[in-house]
Amino acid sequence: MKAITEAKDVTTYQKLIKVLGDYSTRFPATGIDTHFQAAIDNGIKIMPKDKQALAIISSVLDSDNTPASVHKLLNLRFTDLPMDTRPVMKSGRKKEVAFWNSSAGITDKVIGLINFEGAAGGKWCDINGNSVQLIDVIGDK
Repeated sequence: MKAITEAKDVTTYQKLIKVLGDYSTRFPATGIDTHFQAAIDNGIKIMPKDKQALAIISSVLDSDNTPASVHKLLNLRFTDLPMDTRPVMKSGRKKEVAFWNSSAGITDKVIGLINFEGAAGGKWCDINGNSVQLIDVIGDK
């Protein structure tokens, strides 16, 4: 199972490098080149180990339109994601969108899933930073 997860990490990482590199070349001096260089310097360590987080990043980078992919990566919030990739947790009797907690802090943006500093870790959490389990909304009726 670990080999499959690693393969998905590498595939998503390669997509990220391709998109950031293409954007940096086409639109220099936008700040994306800083993210691109950090991604190259720190390697695969920048990618989260969580399968749901990888699926979210991969879905954002699937577009053939590089500017649209970068825009989504930087600005898309978890609440704006399609239901099949949206990270949902159960809070009491209601369902809420989860947050991501890493060394950079608590965030609800897709860009926060990628740790450009290369520090390990990251987990799904509530607004207070407490760990949560995600639920499958599509399979849940």
